[in-house]
Amino acid sequence: MRTGLDESSRLERVQSLVRAFAILDELAAFPEGLSLTDVAKAVRLPRSTVHRLLTTMNSLHYVEFGTGANKWLIGRQAYTLGAAFVQKRDLGRLVRPIMRSLMLDAGEAVYVSVARDEAIEYIDQLRPASASGYVRASNRALPLYASASGKVLLAHWDESTVESYLSSHELRQLTSLTIVAKHLLLAQLEEIRERGYAIDDQEHEIGTRCVAAPVFDKRGCVRASLSISGNVARISEARIAALGGTLASAAKRMSHEVGELITA
Repeated sequence: MRTGLDESSRLERVQSLVRAFAILDELAAFPEGLSLTDVAKAVRLPRSTVHRLLTTMNSLHYVEFGTGANKWLIGRQAYTLGAAFVQKRDLGRLVRPIMRSLMLDAGEAVYVSVARDEAIEYIDQLRPASASGYVRASNRALPLYASASGKVLLAHWDESTVESYLSSHELRQLTSLTIVAKHLLLAQLEEIRERGYAIDDQEHEIGTRCVAAPVFDKRGCVRASLSISGNVARISEARIAALGGTLASAAKRMSHEVGELITA
Protein backbone atom coordinates (compact mmCIF):
# COMPACT_ATOMS: atom_id res chain seq x y z
CA MET A 1 0.00 0.00 0.00
CA ARG A 2 2.77 2.43 0.91
CA THR A 3 4.63 1.63 -2.32
CA GLY A 4 1.54 2.54 -4.35
CA LEU A 5 1.25 5.91 -2.59
CA ASP A 6 4.94 6.64 -3.14
CA GLU A 7 4.62 5.82 -6.84
CA SER A 8 1.55 8.02 -7.19
CA SER A 9 3.35 10.91 -5.48
CA ARG A 10 6.36 10.49 -7.75
CA LEU A 11 4.23 10.54 -10.89
CA GLU A 12 2.42 13.64 -9.65
CA ARG A 13 5.75 15.44 -9.16
CA VAL A 14 6.92 14.44 -12.65
CA GLN A 15 3.63 15.67 -14.12
CA SER A 16 4.00 19.02 -12.35
CA LEU A 17 7.54 19.34 -13.70
CA VAL A 18 6.40 18.65 -17.27
CA ARG A 19 3.63 21.21 -16.89
CA ALA A 20 6.04 23.82 -15.51
CA PHE A 21 8.34 23.40 -18.51
CA ALA A 22 5.36 23.69 -20.85
CA ILE A 23 4.49 27.02 -19.20
CA LEU A 24 8.09 28.24 -19.55
CA ASP A 25 8.05 27.33 -23.25
CA GLU A 26 4.92 29.40 -23.80
CA LEU A 27 6.19 32.42 -21.87
CA ALA A 28 9.51 32.28 -23.74
CA ALA A 29 7.60 32.68 -27.02
CA PHE A 30 5.93 35.89 -25.79
CA PRO A 31 8.48 38.42 -24.44
CA GLU A 32 5.64 40.85 -23.72
CA GLY A 33 4.08 38.32 -21.33
CA LEU A 34 0.82 36.40 -21.08
CA SER A 35 -2.18 36.69 -18.80
CA LEU A 36 -3.12 33.78 -16.54
CA THR A 37 -6.04 32.96 -18.84
CA ASP A 38 -3.82 32.96 -21.92
CA VAL A 39 -1.26 30.68 -20.26
CA ALA A 40 -4.00 28.27 -19.15
CA LYS A 41 -5.41 28.14 -22.70
CA ALA A 42 -1.98 27.63 -24.23
CA VAL A 43 -1.07 24.66 -22.01
CA ARG A 44 -4.65 23.38 -21.80
CA LEU A 45 -4.83 23.29 -18.03
CA PRO A 46 -7.29 24.70 -15.45
CA ARG A 47 -6.56 28.26 -14.33
CA SER A 48 -6.23 27.09 -10.73
CA THR A 49 -3.54 24.54 -11.66
CA VAL A 50 -1.62 27.07 -13.76
CA HIS A 51 -1.84 29.70 -11.03
CA ARG A 52 -0.41 27.25 -8.48
CA LEU A 53 2.48 26.36 -10.77
CA LEU A 54 3.19 30.00 -11.65
CA THR A 55 3.20 30.97 -7.98
CA THR A 56 5.76 28.27 -7.21
CA MET A 57 7.91 29.22 -10.21
CA ASN A 58 7.69 32.88 -9.20
CA SER A 59 9.06 32.08 -5.74
CA LEU A 60 12.09 30.52 -7.48
CA HIS A 61 12.40 33.51 -9.88
CA TYR A 62 11.82 31.44 -13.03
CA VAL A 63 8.81 33.60 -13.83
CA GLU A 64 7.81 37.12 -12.79
CA PHE A 65 4.41 38.80 -12.55
CA GLY A 66 4.23 42.21 -14.17
CA THR A 67 1.71 44.05 -12.02
CA GLY A 68 1.39 46.94 -14.47
CA ALA A 69 0.15 44.82 -17.37
CA ASN A 70 -1.11 41.93 -15.20
CA LYS A 71 0.93 39.46 -17.22
CA TRP A 72 3.33 36.66 -16.43
CA LEU A 73 6.84 36.83 -17.89
CA ILE A 74 10.08 34.86 -17.96
CA GLY A 75 12.05 35.52 -14.74
CA ARG A 76 15.69 36.30 -14.11
CA GLN A 77 16.63 32.74 -13.11
CA ALA A 78 15.46 31.50 -16.51
CA TYR A 79 17.70 34.13 -18.11
CA THR A 80 20.61 32.86 -16.03
CA LEU A 81 20.02 29.32 -17.28
CA GLY A 82 19.77 30.65 -20.81
CA ALA A 83 23.15 32.32 -20.44
CA ALA A 84 24.65 29.02 -19.27
CA PHE A 85 23.23 27.33 -22.36
CA VAL A 86 24.77 29.98 -24.59
CA GLN A 87 28.15 29.21 -23.05
CA LYS A 88 27.74 25.50 -23.71
CA ARG A 89 27.03 26.27 -27.35
CA ASP A 90 30.36 28.17 -27.46
CA LEU A 91 28.98 31.55 -28.41
CA GLY A 92 32.51 32.91 -28.71
CA ARG A 93 33.31 30.47 -31.52
CA LEU A 94 30.05 31.20 -33.33
CA VAL A 95 30.50 34.96 -33.37
CA ARG A 96 34.28 35.21 -33.73
CA PRO A 97 34.16 36.21 -37.44
CA ILE A 98 31.92 39.17 -36.55
CA MET A 99 34.14 40.05 -33.59
CA ARG A 100 37.20 40.03 -35.84
CA SER A 101 35.49 42.28 -38.39
CA LEU A 102 34.46 44.70 -35.64
CA MET A 103 37.97 44.69 -34.16
CA LEU A 104 39.49 45.63 -37.52
CA ASP A 105 36.81 48.23 -38.26
CA ALA A 106 37.00 49.94 -34.85
CA GLY A 107 40.68 49.26 -34.20
CA GLU A 108 39.82 48.26 -30.63
CA ALA A 109 39.61 45.17 -28.43
CA VAL A 110 36.24 43.42 -28.68
CA TYR A 111 34.48 41.34 -26.03
CA VAL A 112 31.41 39.09 -25.80
CA SER A 113 29.80 38.50 -22.42
CA VAL A 114 26.72 36.99 -20.82
CA ALA A 115 24.91 37.32 -17.50
CA ARG A 116 26.11 34.66 -15.10
CA ASP A 117 24.86 34.42 -11.51
CA GLU A 118 23.46 37.95 -11.93
CA ALA A 119 26.83 39.40 -12.91
CA ILE A 120 28.71 39.87 -16.18
CA GLU A 121 31.09 37.16 -17.30
CA TYR A 122 33.30 37.55 -20.38
CA ILE A 123 33.31 34.47 -22.60
CA ASP A 124 35.55 35.63 -25.44
CA GLN A 125 37.75 38.54 -26.52
CA LEU A 126 39.82 39.62 -29.50
CA ARG A 127 42.55 42.25 -29.38
CA PRO A 128 44.51 43.95 -32.18
CA ALA A 129 48.07 42.73 -32.76
CA SER A 130 49.42 45.82 -31.03
CA ALA A 131 48.07 45.44 -27.49
CA SER A 132 49.44 48.72 -26.13
CA GLY A 133 46.75 50.72 -24.36
CA TYR A 134 44.13 47.97 -24.44
CA VAL A 135 42.20 46.64 -21.48
CA ARG A 136 42.16 42.91 -20.86
CA ALA A 137 38.79 41.49 -19.83
CA SER A 138 38.59 41.16 -16.06
CA ASN A 139 38.67 37.65 -14.60
CA ARG A 140 36.29 38.76 -11.88
CA ALA A 141 32.55 38.98 -12.46
CA LEU A 142 31.35 42.54 -12.90
CA PRO A 143 28.03 43.73 -11.46
CA LEU A 144 25.33 44.34 -14.05
CA TYR A 145 24.55 47.88 -12.89
CA ALA A 146 28.16 49.14 -13.13
CA SER A 147 29.25 47.81 -16.52
CA ALA A 148 28.18 48.68 -20.06
CA SER A 149 27.75 44.98 -20.89
CA GLY A 150 25.56 44.50 -17.83
CA LYS A 151 23.48 47.64 -18.30
CA VAL A 152 22.69 46.81 -21.91
CA LEU A 153 21.27 43.48 -20.72
CA LEU A 154 19.32 45.10 -17.86
CA ALA A 155 17.88 47.64 -20.30
CA HIS A 156 16.21 44.86 -22.27
CA TRP A 157 14.87 42.81 -19.39
CA ASP A 158 11.19 43.25 -18.59
CA GLU A 159 10.26 45.82 -15.99
CA SER A 160 9.37 43.39 -13.22
CA THR A 161 12.66 41.46 -13.63
CA VAL A 162 14.68 44.67 -13.42
CA GLU A 163 12.72 45.77 -10.35
CA SER A 164 13.34 42.39 -8.72
CA TYR A 165 17.07 42.67 -9.46
CA LEU A 166 17.32 46.20 -8.07
CA SER A 167 15.37 45.36 -4.93
CA SER A 168 17.56 42.36 -4.14
CA HIS A 169 20.98 43.88 -4.88
CA GLU A 170 22.92 46.61 -3.17
CA LEU A 171 24.17 49.20 -5.65
CA ARG A 172 27.65 49.77 -4.25
CA GLN A 173 29.85 52.74 -5.14
CA LEU A 174 32.74 51.04 -6.97
CA THR A 175 34.23 54.35 -8.11
CA SER A 176 33.26 57.99 -7.67
CA LEU A 177 31.40 57.74 -11.01
CA THR A 178 29.33 54.63 -10.27
CA ILE A 179 25.60 55.29 -10.64
CA VAL A 180 23.97 54.02 -7.45
CA ALA A 181 20.74 56.05 -7.36
CA LYS A 182 17.96 53.77 -8.56
CA HIS A 183 16.03 56.50 -10.41
CA LEU A 184 19.17 57.61 -12.25
CA LEU A 185 19.99 54.04 -13.28
CA LEU A 186 16.43 53.46 -14.54
CA ALA A 187 16.62 56.69 -16.55
CA GLN A 188 19.90 55.51 -18.05
CA LEU A 189 18.37 52.16 -19.00
CA GLU A 190 15.67 54.04 -20.91
CA GLU A 191 18.36 56.02 -22.76
CA ILE A 192 20.14 52.77 -23.63
CA ARG A 193 16.99 51.33 -25.20
CA GLU A 194 16.51 54.48 -27.26
CA ARG A 195 20.04 54.82 -28.66
CA GLY A 196 20.85 51.09 -28.94
CA TYR A 197 24.03 50.91 -26.86
CA ALA A 198 25.27 51.38 -23.29
CA ILE A 199 28.23 53.29 -21.86
CA ASP A 200 30.35 52.61 -18.79
CA ASP A 201 32.32 55.78 -18.17
CA GLN A 202 34.78 54.66 -15.48
CA GLU A 203 31.97 53.26 -13.33
CA HIS A 204 33.68 50.04 -12.32
CA GLU A 205 37.29 51.15 -12.79
CA ILE A 206 38.77 54.64 -13.01
CA GLY A 207 40.58 55.14 -16.31
CA THR A 208 38.51 52.60 -18.27
CA ARG A 209 35.57 53.22 -20.60
CA CYS A 210 33.37 50.63 -22.25
CA VAL A 211 30.62 50.70 -24.88
CA ALA A 212 28.26 47.72 -25.35
CA ALA A 213 25.34 46.68 -27.57
CA PRO A 214 22.80 43.85 -27.09
CA VAL A 215 22.71 40.54 -28.93
CA PHE A 216 19.23 39.02 -29.27
CA ASP A 217 17.99 35.52 -30.01
CA LYS A 218 15.37 34.75 -32.66
CA ARG A 219 12.55 35.51 -30.20
CA GLY A 220 13.83 38.97 -29.45
CA CYS A 221 15.20 38.13 -26.00
CA VAL A 222 18.58 39.62 -25.11
CA ARG A 223 21.12 36.83 -24.67
CA ALA A 224 24.57 38.45 -24.70
CA SER A 225 26.40 41.72 -25.11
CA LEU A 226 29.03 42.79 -27.60
CA SER A 227 31.41 45.43 -26.29
CA ILE A 228 34.53 47.51 -26.83
CA SER A 229 36.62 48.49 -23.82
CA GLY A 230 39.77 50.55 -23.43
CA ASN A 231 41.47 53.23 -21.40
CA VAL A 232 40.11 56.78 -21.53
CA ALA A 233 42.91 57.87 -23.84
CA ARG A 234 41.79 55.40 -26.51
CA ILE A 235 38.02 55.50 -25.84
CA SER A 236 37.64 59.28 -25.73
CA GLU A 237 34.27 60.94 -25.20
CA ALA A 238 34.43 62.22 -28.78
CA ARG A 239 34.61 58.60 -30.10
CA ILE A 240 31.79 57.12 -28.06
CA ALA A 241 28.92 57.93 -30.44
CA ALA A 242 30.79 56.57 -33.47
CA LEU A 243 31.84 53.42 -31.60
CA GLY A 244 28.29 52.97 -30.31
CA GLY A 245 26.87 53.06 -33.82
CA THR A 246 29.49 50.63 -35.10
CA LEU A 247 28.84 48.29 -32.18
CA ALA A 248 25.07 48.42 -32.60
CA SER A 249 25.40 47.48 -36.29
CA ALA A 250 27.74 44.58 -35.48
CA ALA A 251 25.46 43.35 -32.68
CA LYS A 252 22.46 43.49 -35.01
CA ARG A 253 24.34 41.37 -37.54
CA MET A 254 25.33 38.98 -34.76
CA SER A 255 21.71 38.67 -33.63
CA HIS A 256 20.63 37.94 -37.20
CA GLU A 257 23.34 35.40 -37.96
CA VAL A 258 23.50 33.43 -34.70
CA GLY A 259 20.17 34.24 -33.03
CA GLU A 260 18.72 31.02 -34.41
CA LEU A 261 21.66 29.03 -33.08
CA ILE A 262 21.61 30.37 -29.52
CA THR A 263 17.94 29.51 -29.02
CA ALA A 264 17.30 25.79 -28.75
